[in-house]
Amino acid sequence: MNGTDEVWGRPDWRVLVVGGASGMGKTGVGRALARRYGVPLVEVDDIVEALLAVTLPEHLPEVHFWRTHPDAARQAPESVVERQIAIAEALAPAIEAVVANHVGTDTPVILEGDYVLPGAATPGGDVRAVFLHEDDEAQVTANYLHREPEAGPQHHRARVSVLYGRWLATQARAAGVPVVAPRPWEDLAVRVAEAVGQSTSAPLSSGQSALVRTP
Repeated sequence: MNGTDEVWGRPDWRVLVVGGASGMGKTGVGRALARRYGVPLVEVDDIVEALLAVTLPEHLPEVHFWRTHPDAARQAPESVVERQIAIAEALAPAIEAVVANHVGTDTPVILEGDYVLPGAATPGGDVRAVFLHEDDEAQVTANYLHREPEAGPQHHRARVSVLYGRWLATQARAAGVPVVAPRPWEDLAVRVAEAVGQSTSAPLSSGQSALVRTP
């Protein structure tokens, strides 16, 4: 994100949640932060896939919704957003279990995804969060086009993303969780770290490897 090879050292949080709607830059900044702190990155999408593999629709109907209703994603954006909120709420216990495990075992991790909610985040505590939000639909459409050029302009998806992102941002602010604009991309990792109260110049802790590099 900022094009350097610097390592920031062990963070003082145990879980850093990077939330926000699709197309906002979460995965990119999550990877950049994971490299700089030398900690793992967990994608909520992987948690979803694991749950889909070991449950049936009657067990977790909301989590299975997109598979059991493949045409639903083409409904009115407001309807799609309502479904996304329901899925996020259904996934909350599984995500909270992952968070609790990392706090309990004192193993730092970055957790990012569309369906993660502010939840247990506490300013200055073991679990911190930041939500990315881009409110410009044209920019989100451009982000998708850059990421998935073969799909062409995805205007409906961008509209859904902005509406869902607004809801997430509102929830985050109500919980005292910072909301950060993705642009400018170049310093996003630094701005996210600063937003959660983490120094970006902390020395390496004893025994921590410095063999972390950006591409």
